[in-house]
Amino acid sequence: MNKVNVYGSFTQALFFSGVVSIPKYLLTHYTEIGLTDREMIVLIQILCEAESNPYPSIAILAARMTATSTDIEEVVGRLVERKLLTIERYWNPNDQKWDNTYSFVKLIDELAELWAIERSQQLEEERTLKKHQSTPQAISTPINPSMENLVHTFEQELGRLLTHLECENLDRWLSSHFSEELIIEALRRGVSAGIRNFRYLDSILREWEKKGLRTRAEIEAEDAYFQARQEKKIAKPKNLVPKTTPNKYDNFYL
Repeated sequence: MNKVNVYGSFTQALFFSGVVSIPKYLLTHYTEIGLTDREMIVLIQILCEAESNPYPSIAILAARMTATSTDIEEVVGRLVERKLLTIERYWNPNDQKWDNTYSFVKLIDELAELWAIERSQQLEEERTLKKHQSTPQAISTPINPSMENLVHTFEQELGRLLTHLECENLDRWLSSHFSEELIIEALRRGVSAGIRNFRYLDSILREWEKKGLRTRAEIEAEDAYFQARQEKKIAKPKNLVPKTTPNKYDNFYL
């Protein structure tokens, strides 16, 4: 077989081996929802198997990558913990039994929220541009210093301008008597967890509100108390002689 025939045969085999459809928006925005390169490749490998094997084993995924089974298991565990990947049960009619399958519903939700924010931001910028064009000397209204600082902090951390809806969220938190300090602390914890959406930050603030925590010092004290309780649960007494119940006949012959 000459070189041309080999190349032609390979090209035919390449395209007839099947293709994997990966949304372009996912490929261009996966880092913005907190995914690493390795996590993204694992998701692609799972999508590659979706049609014939909806729940590929860790060994299969590891065999296709320069990673150990332990590495892949940790990646999948993180994705499941963040709910970007969920494991569901489905009825397999061919084998007549219940099997597992990976679901990407939460991942799609995250992308949808990101897209909505971008779209809202785009529309807001268009409206602002039109407004400035029609009223170039419009008088600006005074801004609350706390609000101004929060907007600046969030935009610095997120690396983009906030949308009108996101600014409304910040204003609503301030109106709900959440301090500037508390809101920034919620942002810090969200960023540390790799989650930057406002819905997650709102859940953190509401949890603190339930516990009556109003300052960063109170939150840190609560964290320390929780950590101490966890360590107490884990710690086990060592070298203790088990207690025995006295035998009622021990003193019988005294």
